[in-house]
Amino acid sequence: MNQMEAPVKAGASPHPIHDERYNADIYPATIDNAVVDIMVPAHGKLNLTMQCINSIYSFTVTKFHLIVCDDSPRDDYGLTEQWIRSLQQDRPNLTYCKSLIPFKDGNTFFNLALRQCRTPYMATVMNSVTVEPQWELAALKIMNQDPKVGSIGFKCLFPWGLIESAGIAFNGHVPTDTARDFAGYRCNEIREAVAVQWAFALHRVAALEGNLEEGVFNGHVGWDDIDNNFCLKAKGWKILYCGQGVGIHYPRATRGSNSIDAHVMNQQNAQTFYKRWGMMKQVIEGAKMDVSTVLSYETKDKLRDVVTRIQVLNQLLKEAQSDAGHMVGSAMKEIGVNPEQYQLEIDALRNSWMLRPKADAILANQQVVPLKPAGDTQASADVIEAVAEEAKAA
Repeated sequence: MNQMEAPVKAGASPHPIHDERYNADIYPATIDNAVVDIMVPAHGKLNLTMQCINSIYSFTVTKFHLIVCDDSPRDDYGLTEQWIRSLQQDRPNLTYCKSLIPFKDGNTFFNLALRQCRTPYMATVMNSVTVEPQWELAALKIMNQDPKVGSIGFKCLFPWGLIESAGIAFNGHVPTDTARDFAGYRCNEIREAVAVQWAFALHRVAALEGNLEEGVFNGHVGWDDIDNNFCLKAKGWKILYCGQGVGIHYPRATRGSNSIDAHVMNQQNAQTFYKRWGMMKQVIEGAKMDVSTVLSYETKDKLRDVVTRIQVLNQLLKEAQSDAGHMVGSAMKEIGVNPEQYQLEIDALRNSWMLRPKADAILANQQVVPLKPAGDTQASADVIEAVAEEAKAA
């Protein structure tokens, strides 16, 4: 009988330790012989948490220390806490962290879990993931062989069997899941990656400690785990993808939202990410960006007023210029001059009306009608030739 089928038993719970920094009660595991720490966040959706944890106990070969970080909302009615703390009676390798306030972002619960780690390695397995057999073996071997590896992302499959992500690559400035919708049996290789999903990954504790900045991004709406990859790489750590570890991922099943607010916060996170890593120029050159969700309402209102006035005035200017052109033509007819040769300069404020010849018309006239000396100074060819001969003789 597995844990999903086992009844929840009442009984004594581990003695809690309060973590002041994260305002969380910690119910620690009672054994300390693990090889790897596994962190699972819980935020309601007890059915997902149970599936995730049961798969970890069923399919993990290596001795592990399980860390559950729980900030379930009120509508969970304490069911997650009751199930986890009862599970501790049969699973002495389980540490339960009950946050008394919601985790503000992903790095908050990652850092809380890091404080509970007892091994050099910590896997992040979201409660929306169920692991497949022996998922951790190849990645742990890589970690032991290469001390420069900071994070290893695993192959995530959709529940229907196709690949959700086999690492993350950038298409221009847009992060893209590698091999999305490929057959699940593909992408079993091990390779370096630009980034990997932290929904299902193995990390070196030394690479994470002190490098996961909190409060930079809007929590739980994307981009923060990609930023974490960049932070680790900036410190010299390698990021790898390992297709020999597999999990089934139910994307956005726990905290996902299609609300307008979530979209706005996601776009704000994108802006933050591009600015942090000097990619704004590339983004702007590559595509227009909708920044309407980033600018404040006050700024947009002021700019909208100014731009609207400019647009209205530009339209009025075009209309006035068109009307003036027609009226000047009529005025030229009234004066009786050719508008191609003359221009009418008007200063309405000074009541000045000046008619001037056009410069290009003057040049045109010079080309068509050559200038000649006055009649009384004109010399014939015979006179000019006689003068020239006399000059030579002299």
